[in-house]
Amino acid sequence: MVTPNAIATHYDVLGVRKSADPATLRQAYRRLARRHHPDVSTDPRAHERMARINEAFETLIDEQRRTEYDAAIDSGAFSMPRAREAQERRPIVVSLRDRLKGHRTSIYALAFDPETGSLISSAFDSQILWWDRDHPAIRQRARLDAGAISALRALSRGRLIAAGSSDNQISCWSLDGARLSSWRATREEWVSCLAISPDGAQVASGSIHSSLTVSSVLDGEIQVRRRDHSQSVTAVAWSESGHLLASGSADATVKVLDGKTGAPLSTLRQIAAPVSALAFSADSRLLAVASVDLSIRVFNLINGMLAKTLHGHTKPIESLAFHPNGWLLSSASRDGTVGLWNATEGVGSVRVECSNRPVHSVEFSRDGLTLATGGQDRIVRIWSVDAKLPASA
Repeated sequence: MVTPNAIATHYDVLGVRKSADPATLRQAYRRLARRHHPDVSTDPRAHERMARINEAFETLIDEQRRTEYDAAIDSGAFSMPRAREAQERRPIVVSLRDRLKGHRTSIYALAFDPETGSLISSAFDSQILWWDRDHPAIRQRARLDAGAISALRALSRGRLIAAGSSDNQISCWSLDGARLSSWRATREEWVSCLAISPDGAQVASGSIHSSLTVSSVLDGEIQVRRRDHSQSVTAVAWSESGHLLASGSADATVKVLDGKTGAPLSTLRQIAAPVSALAFSADSRLLAVASVDLSIRVFNLINGMLAKTLHGHTKPIESLAFHPNGWLLSSASRDGTVGLWNATEGVGSVRVECSNRPVHSVEFSRDGLTLATGGQDRIVRIWSVDAKLPASA
């Protein structure tokens, strides 16, 4: 039974006791599947409910995952805030401010200039647009020579690093005013994901052949190469300080590495499906992991435990971004919605209908007052965000 001050556990989802044996788990799963599977249920939330049922069963039927999950319960990771604290929270307030049109192809990357706060966006056709902060107009354009841009990193003094991949080739560009330098490297493996380090010095890439590579932005020289996963590396992300690097895989694990040396630090295993997106909180305490089962899991990197599991999207999640306050998390999905989640407590989650086409990218401004989104409909949307810092911050 779920009490008013607790988040539903996997045991609650399946309707079994914590002492349930495997036969009882299988019986409960079959009973719920017959009722909630989207093929038999007309409930519009059937897909979401079935995803939670699948996640609960797959975790509890696996002895190692169940042991880790039980330890998380015992540590209090699933406790809710006290009633008075929850009442003191203001809801997340988000409102559409601008719709920026200028791209001719799908938008895959967004970045805010750390000094001016202006937005930069890039699209599949390798066109980069700089948007005026005060007026919805294009201030500058650049089209790079080849490769679809999938990652941007805006630096101080107007510098910008862009990176993209095509098949087994990585392309990287450094823009500094009118100066443009670039390199292109052919890897022996098919590149599947990219991320640029916060200082703009390195680009991390994952391959479908399970390798993670860190290369110099200056000349493409490989600095770190690891093969820790058993399947494709499907997502990579740097912490804001650059001290941590995470790689997610189709093997349903996340590896956390030292961002400077590439040395392995920990493995996160309480993930039920291939990873589709990753994001660190600003203080590197939390790591959000989206997977193809449509869930977002939030891990506490201090103790390595699963802190929260979030549900709501109906199609795969393509991008995650943390707000500077450390608790607000945004997600972009192929279902055309943007999620705003309280990643540390059980209150204050919002899903925004953004487009009738997939949304590929989300990014918060440095001051946290603005959220930018972009996707397949080729429109950059600017949202005003009001999110109160939690009392514990």
